[in-house]
Amino acid sequence: SSNSYALAAGLREIGAEPLYLGIAPDDPDAIAARFREALRCDAVISTGGVSVGDHDWIKQVLAGLGGEMRLWRIRMRPGAPLAFATVGGRPIFALPGNPVSTLVTFEQFVRPGLLRMMGHRRVYRPVEPAVLDESYEKPAGRAHFVRVVLERRADGLHARPTGEQASNILLSMVRADALAFVAEDLTHLAAGSRLPVQLLHSDDLREEPGL
Repeated sequence: SSNSYALAAGLREIGAEPLYLGIAPDDPDAIAARFREALRCDAVISTGGVSVGDHDWIKQVLAGLGGEMRLWRIRMRPGAPLAFATVGGRPIFALPGNPVSTLVTFEQFVRPGLLRMMGHRRVYRPVEPAVLDESYEKPAGRAHFVRVVLERRADGLHARPTGEQASNILLSMVRADALAFVAEDLTHLAAGSRLPVQLLHSDDLREEPGL
């Protein structure tokens, strides 16, 4: 259950109090019961069961609970099968099940959303330009969040991928200093290209007075 531990750590980092309700079996009634229990919290986060497989029940369960589906599927990698819904005014973030997909979507959607709910004005991680030290190829159609290691040199930040970028390779996230953003229409970035990187380990809340 690496997703649960990683999400709990991310929640504690921003001052939220996680309540872990365990792993639900691939049964719609059991999943619905778990969501009913979770809805006493200010927000609900689930992982897995949100794609299009035979046992991906999350969307159906949320509809049965009277949920209003606000979005489903994002043109991004990792993390495309993401859903956001509300049930009785409670926000529900239904994240993908692969570990890296879970953490990347947490960074892009859940963390900013919860910080806004908590009254913060600065809700996003800092972004800086960086020079890509290795070429990067991808198909068009989805934005990529590439896990990168950073090195600050005389001409600024330099970035290189952490290694294998598959969404089940948790080590790619563990090693990462930042997420490099490659727009969905791009297919090739040559070494030496500049691109924005989202810094993962800066204390971006410390200077915000009173929050």
